[in-house]
Amino acid sequence: MKKIGKFILWVVGIFIILGVIGALMGDDGDSTKGNNSTTASSKVDSEVKNTDQKEEKKVHAIGEKVEVGKLAYTVSNVETTNELKSDNEYIEPATTDGQFVVIDIEAFNNDKETRMVDSSMFKIKDNQGREFEPTVETEVMMALGDFADFFLQDINPGISKTGKLVFELPSDATSFFLEVSSGFGFAGGDYETIQLK
Repeated sequence: MKKIGKFILWVVGIFIILGVIGALMGDDGDSTKGNNSTTASSKVDSEVKNTDQKEEKKVHAIGEKVEVGKLAYTVSNVETTNELKSDNEYIEPATTDGQFVVIDIEAFNNDKETRMVDSSMFKIKDNQGREFEPTVETEVMMALGDFADFFLQDINPGISKTGKLVFELPSDATSFFLEVSSGFGFAGGDYETIQLK
């Protein structure tokens, strides 16, 4: 019995010592947490300032040549409609309950290498914070015919290509802009905006 009593005392003693060490380390951790909290707060403040600076980017206008990375874009015309008619009498018009935004755009390659341009490099954002991708519905593409040519298009250096982008937006989208990218896939990452409406 004496051996069991000594063993229990040792176990209790070890737990007490571990508890004291843990409490001391916990106090150090709390003071460090306070410093980390201050550091994190400073980081958040600087990130907010950086975000504010990013939000102050210039918003470009229709007809203006917008350079982003090694590509440049010019939106020459924007039309909103709820029906897209084809020049081919055998193709049914594409319709929507909302609105189609049809954008005539020219893409310039200012790089020394061939660059790929795709409709996925473009987005519309509205004043309600919603984002819209170009529509790729068959009905819409057939109505546009040969004009829907921004699907994985290679553009040689010093050359430009024109085409149409079609977005389907709800009818309550009254103010929106086009976001253009510096490239396709990994070549992208920089963006500029063009006010459309």
